[in-house]
Amino acid sequence: MMQAFLLVDLSGELAFDKPILKMVRQHAPAIPVFDVDAGSDATLQHYAVRLLQENPETVVYVKGGAGDLNRLIPLLEELLRPQPQRHIILIGEHPRLLRLLQARPGIAYTLLADEEALRQFLTKSI
Repeated sequence: MMQAFLLVDLSGELAFDKPILKMVRQHAPAIPVFDVDAGSDATLQHYAVRLLQENPETVVYVKGGAGDLNRLIPLLEELLRPQPQRHIILIGEHPRLLRLLQARPGIAYTLLADEEALRQFLTKSI
């Protein structure tokens, strides 16, 4: 059962309209939804880390791309802590993050082809 939804956007696209966030809000209005990207400041990252710490059953969608993971170190450190009820979904390319996840067997993650596959996954989770 999903308690919260976090989008980590590493695509580098400047889009204020994020359809996947809108979909989650429509299907589960009580679930906290938050998003950060590689350009997010320390305050936004702090809120994202708190969301993860306070909601063990968070679905984290990482939208791959050229975004600099090094700018998200506090968030990355929290994501790499094994949390059995958290699920990380990767869409797009991010080889470094994938290697980090593969090196930690206690972390649940799924590689999906596109946002349509994500919509189907979320429909089952909500």
